[in-house]
Formats: sequence, structure tokens, C-alpha cells
Amino acid sequence: KNLPLMMKTIAVVGATGAMGRSIVQSLIDHPSNGFRVRALTRNPMGKRAKELENYSDRIVAVQADTSDQKSLEEAFRGVDGVFCNTDYWTAGSHVQEVVQSINVATACLKESVEHLVYSSLEYVSAITKSTLAVPYFDSKAESAEYIQAILPKATILVTAPYYENFMGYALPEKREGSEGGVEFVFRDPMADKPYTMVALDDIGRFTAYAFSEFESVKGKKLFVASGSPTMMEIAETFSSVTGIKAVYEPMSLKEFREKSRATVNDIPDSPDGEFVGNMFEFIRDYGIDRDYEFIKSINPEVMDFEKWLRHTGWKGEAVGVQNYFVTQTEK
Repeated sequence: KNLPLMMKTIAVVGATGAMGRSIVQSLIDHPSNGFRVRALTRNPMGKRAKELENYSDRIVAVQADTSDQKSLEEAFRGVDGVFCNTDYWTAGSHVQEVVQSINVATACLKESVEHLVYSSLEYVSAITKSTLAVPYFDSKAESAEYIQAILPKATILVTAPYYENFMGYALPEKREGSEGGVEFVFRDPMADKPYTMVALDDIGRFTAYAFSEFESVKGKKLFVASGSPTMMEIAETFSSVTGIKAVYEPMSLKEFREKSRATVNDIPDSPDGEFVGNMFEFIRDYGIDRDYEFIKSINPEVMDFEKWLRHTGWKGEAVGVQNYFVTQTEK
């Protein structure tokens, strides 16, 4: 193998998660062949960790836990960079996600790792002057502020909701069409406003860019996404690509909140289950603005919704993103 003499070793925090797996794959597949990956996971002997190691002999699974700073320091020893995406849902609260993120940055500082790429989201509370709060956005944005204070050369990747959410959380409803046959119904409270989203594989490419172009991105926030279609355009594109009829039926925020309350009201920081509704209200009324010329300059392969549909072959079925990763690696 023609491997470069100066390979960079990147530790990926949350490597077995939906985003982490795309990051690992993109680093290994980068045209430079310039990366080795330490895939950090709580269980390096688990099925997902083994799948990652089988993807390339440049990947090794390493035990670490974001709640245990010492384990992070050991895992970061001797690496050239760290990618971190924390998970609000497993952290269990806004405060705990911030603590975990600070643990990662502090471990980087202790091990003299200057280049941390941290996956963040829009700071909803700050942008809306506290009229709206989305804890799983705000905890990452708040963490990003601490991280840049601890590690001034860190790169903050400000992303967006995933297209892949349509494969699970926001799965379209299947019903019999008015003229027979099946049709899919996309329902949410976005009305006719642009819904900025990102493909997981694009986040991987943005991250590989950040590590390969460290000098130009250190200390910066990169605002990234894959596309900003309306939900009507989502349904129309789905119909034209798959040949299966799809429609968009908007719902009010009140209706959405009532429907989603039962699924989120047992999560800390959200006693009233309002925060997913708040996310839609934020995207609908404030918008997630992105400069697609800049985005294409760092990732010419960026996937709009049509490209993403063709890339994944998704036709409206429920897909575990893990299964999607496995099928991609087997191709």
C-alpha cells in the first residue's frame, strides 16, 4: 500500500454512533490516504466496534467514556487530532452534555492535542434572545463556547438536522393512495419554509476536510449543511426519484407538540415535551442560513436531497442507520 510517510492519527469520540461511523469512514476514504483512526467507544468488543475495525486495518477501537476524563486522556495520547460529537440523549441532560464536552477539551489540552473538531448546532437561546430553547442544540452551542476558550485552535462544525431522520424519527406515513397504490405522507410543522438539513456522509467529508486543512480552519466555526429544501420539494423530489407518490401535509405547531409530547416528556430538561416543537418553530421562523457556495468549495460532492436519495436508495422504509452503514461497507 502506498501510505504517506506522515499519517495523522485521529481519535473519534462517539465512533460507533450514527455520525461517528460516517466520520470514521470519510477519514479512511479520504483521497490522501493520510489518516489512521482510533475509534473511541465504551465497548471496543461490541458488534459496531468490530464492524468499524473490519472496514480498514487503519482503524482500531479503543475504550473511553466521555464522563471519565482519565480514559479520554489515555485514548488521546499521541494522536494528531480529535473529532467529538456528544449525544444529548445518552448524556441525559443539557448540563451533562456540556460536562462531557468540557472533559473532551480538557483531555485534549492535557495531551497537547491542538486540533479538536467539535460537532455543534445553532445556539437557539442566544439567536432568539431566550424566547425559544432547544436543549439538544443549545447544549452543543454552549459547549462550543467553552471549548474555544480552552482550546483556541479548535474547529467548530455547526451542522443541522440529518436527512437520515426521515428513515426513522420522521418516517413518512404509508397509506393507500386516492387512485390506488401506495403513497407516503410527510408531516411536520415546517409549512412552506426552507428546512436546512445535512447528510451524515457530508458531515464525514466536512470533517475530513477540517483535519486535512488544519491551518486554514483552526480557531474557526464552519457553518455546514447539505441543502435547504421546503417540505413540498422533499415530497416532490421523493416522488420523482423513487416513482412512489408522496405528498406533504403540513400540521400546526400545536398539533405537532401534542403528537410528540408522549415521546419526549420523560427526558430530563424537557418536562413539557415542547423542545422538538421548539426546534421546528426555530427553523421555520428564524431559519438556519448557509452559504452553499462556501460549502461546495470545501465539499464539491455535497448532497442535495435528490443526490442523497439516489446515494442511499431510500424508498420510504424504516432503516436503522447502523444497517445503512453495514450495507455501504459491504458494497
